[in-house]
Amino acid sequence: MRFLWFGKKKSAKPAPAEVQEERTPQEVFSVSGFVIESNPEPATKNTELSHATINSLTLSVLSQASSPADIAAQEFFQARGAIVLPIVDNSFSPERGFSARVQDGEKLRTVLIGPDSVITRATTPLCSSLASAIAADDSLFVVAIDGIAYAAFGIGSELI
Repeated sequence: MRFLWFGKKKSAKPAPAEVQEERTPQEVFSVSGFVIESNPEPATKNTELSHATINSLTLSVLSQASSPADIAAQEFFQARGAIVLPIVDNSFSPERGFSARVQDGEKLRTVLIGPDSVITRATTPLCSSLASAIAADDSLFVVAIDGIAYAAFGIGSELI
């Protein structure tokens, strides 16, 4: 008696063809052009803030937003050691930007984040480092705390 499977050669099966799915590009956001000035008005008393305070106040306001660009900015400030502080009032307008009252210890600070054309109307004149950064890139957002501009940053995107 002869078994059928002993005498036959196995036929070579072709390897399954690798199907590569077409990858759709993803938009990735990042912060660019970050400028911070801890004492933009050295002639005025009690206007100096630490970088940690400025970053935390900025993060606190941005933490209320959930767009991919805002999340990228939140991650940027968290990487710099910022923490989220309590917010009393918060508002957002696409044309004007963010506005909030943030609890910083015992002080309640007014924080504005938006385009320079809007923020400069509500603040003292910009210090030279912020003014030159905005002159070089007018798409930067300005961060003003209690009527004084302390920082500027931009949010860019790229497809990868």
